[in-house]
Amino acid sequence: MFRFLCLLYVVLRVSSAYAGTDVLTHNYDNARTGANLSERVLKAANVHTGSFGKIGQLPVDGPVLAQPLVVSDLELTDKRRRNVLFVTTGNNSVYAFDADAIGAAPLWRRQFTRLPGGALAASTGITGTPVINKTAMTLYVVASFQDQTRQHFVLYALDLRDGRDKNFGPAVIGGAVPIEGQRIAFEPTARRRAVQRAALALAGNHVVVAFGGDYFEGWVFALDIRDLRKPAAAFCTTCVSKVQAISHIDYADERCIELGPGGGIWQSGRGPIVDAAGLVYFFTGNKQHVVKAGCRVPPGANACTSCKEAGGCVCAGNRTSQVCGGPDACVAHRSSDGTFDLNDALIVLDPSDALRLTGWFRPANWDAQGEEGLERNDLDLGGSGPMLIPGTQRLIGGGKQGVVYLLDAKRPNVQCTPSLNANCIAGSPLQSFEVAPKPPQPNDYYRHILGGPVLWARDARHGGTRVYLWRENDYLRSYRVTDRFLDCDTSAAAPTTSHRCVSAAQGQEFVDQHPGAFLTLSADGADGASGIVWASAYRMARGRGRLMAFAAQPDPSKSNELAKIWDSESCEEDAIELGSDFVPPTVANGRVYVASGANRVEVFALFPNKVCTPAPKPEAVSPMMQ
Repeated sequence: MFRFLCLLYVVLRVSSAYAGTDVLTHNYDNARTGANLSERVLKAANVHTGSFGKIGQLPVDGPVLAQPLVVSDLELTDKRRRNVLFVTTGNNSVYAFDADAIGAAPLWRRQFTRLPGGALAASTGITGTPVINKTAMTLYVVASFQDQTRQHFVLYALDLRDGRDKNFGPAVIGGAVPIEGQRIAFEPTARRRAVQRAALALAGNHVVVAFGGDYFEGWVFALDIRDLRKPAAAFCTTCVSKVQAISHIDYADERCIELGPGGGIWQSGRGPIVDAAGLVYFFTGNKQHVVKAGCRVPPGANACTSCKEAGGCVCAGNRTSQVCGGPDACVAHRSSDGTFDLNDALIVLDPSDALRLTGWFRPANWDAQGEEGLERNDLDLGGSGPMLIPGTQRLIGGGKQGVVYLLDAKRPNVQCTPSLNANCIAGSPLQSFEVAPKPPQPNDYYRHILGGPVLWARDARHGGTRVYLWRENDYLRSYRVTDRFLDCDTSAAAPTTSHRCVSAAQGQEFVDQHPGAFLTLSADGADGASGIVWASAYRMARGRGRLMAFAAQPDPSKSNELAKIWDSESCEEDAIELGSDFVPPTVANGRVYVASGANRVEVFALFPNKVCTPAPKPEAVSPMMQ
């Protein structure tokens, strides 16, 4: 029996001689840097197989699909102060654990099984990472439900100390947007399913919640945290297509429409940037217009389809599927009242002004022909989310094409109203580059950036700022950054990009599975010896999980190598039975918490005299074939 199982029956406590670290939002901060720069226990020198490993598990009632959060030195109702770990599950439960007492019962638990008002509905899980306001002692979380005909999403404001409801909650999320005199409502159904995957965010007096879905539009809601009963502000990314579509059909018509209209917000679980002015920044997904065999594809010719018959062309399907592409996906529709489609785009919204659109950007190849066309090839920008370089107005991000963009979000000095002809931020990327060459066929599609970048902010005296990124079918890479990527030139740029940028260092571990690796950086400020890049890698289709640690600063003798210092697949005692997709590790106060699809959180830390039974090499699986 593994040593860690014994630890489940013993309360393990650690004391801390320094102020603890809070993890109150996904990726640690509103810039989404993914960095804990106050980690004084774990260092590159002490994380190795002889001293670091799994110390236990925190069992819960369902798969853990969101990043665990931490509140340090929290005074609970018994007047005792603890470091508390908050965990949510796919069974609509929220748990509060003593983060330093592995094996102890939860401090409290809330499970949501009924809609507000008492109606029964099936629980379909918590998938978006909650957000915490420590000053107000409140955790905000969205739980989802399904009845016979439709989905329901409910926002809860919970007291950190005992889980009771606050702020006049809970509130069922809903709303509508006006387009050309029509009221287009947020109406997810059993078929047209919405997904609340992006992490929640706090912006001023509002909690911001976003949605996507293959059969659904992209939606953003802003709810007043002072009183959740107030009507929410709403924004829709592609609702114009429901009014102005070329096809003039109902996207909810199950007889002929397989997918549509899309433009969803999921970002592989990342939350939006929230800048100093309270504006929020999201990447959106591609639009969808997929017609079933036997139905008519409307006339139109663009990168997504070509039908020259005035009455439309009957879809015959193809060798692999009984569907056809339609032209609407490659058209950005606009309405007479000024709204327009914002699929495959960066969008900037103002929650203090009813989610008014203040700026946007869309890659030039979004509607292009060929293998680099984003819409045509399902290479949407919204596969990940943007990150803000601290102290600047510049954003870094990329999506499924495997291209990184550096964008300037500075507003123009003159008044600007966004339209299809006016971005109201910089219209073109300052830099764009391909992370690595495409994988060889048949896996050339799997070049996605899903986990997104993390950033170690340091001044030049300490080595300068580094951005870390791990694309599918590639290696962990680090880049030198100021307010732009440094090691770049315009020679030999890949198609659709402006630059060729070279990584300053890379790891030697190749990850060939979907969805790649999700990163967290821990360090004691700018101390190079303390920096660690933690990577959670997971093979889809209920595969085992994997946690790896890399020295964030290369050894001077190997200045271009990010050395792997620890791997959960080295010792049987550290194995992760089942991973959880799209969830980065949480590192706080000397511990690493890893979400698992096996109804638990795996906990790793330093401990003396660790036993290591060498683990057999994992069974080989065909790359990307899941």
